[in-house]
Amino acid sequence: MPAIHRVRVQAICRQGHPHEICVQVSRDVHPDLRCSPEQGDGFSYGGGGGICILPPDLAALVERELRNSYQESRRRGYVLVAA
Repeated sequence: MPAIHRVRVQAICRQGHPHEICVQVSRDVHPDLRCSPEQGDGFSYGGGGGICILPPDLAALVERELRNSYQESRRRGYVLVAA
C-alpha cells in the first residue's frame, strides 16, 4: 500500500478566491510543505461564501505542480494551483 502524504495547498477557484486546504498526494514532500497533524483534509480558510467549487482532480493538479515547480512551492511554503 503506497504511503499517503498531506500537503498544504492554496487553490484559487474560478471566482478568484484563495482556499488554503490540505490535499493528499502519493509522493513525500519536504516538511515545509506538509499539513500540520491537526489539520484535516479539505481544511480551508478564505472566501468564497459557498460559490467556489474545487475540481475533482485537485490531487492530480497538485501532483503536477509538485513535479513542475517543487522548489518554488517549497519557497512559498505551499503548492499554488488554479482550480
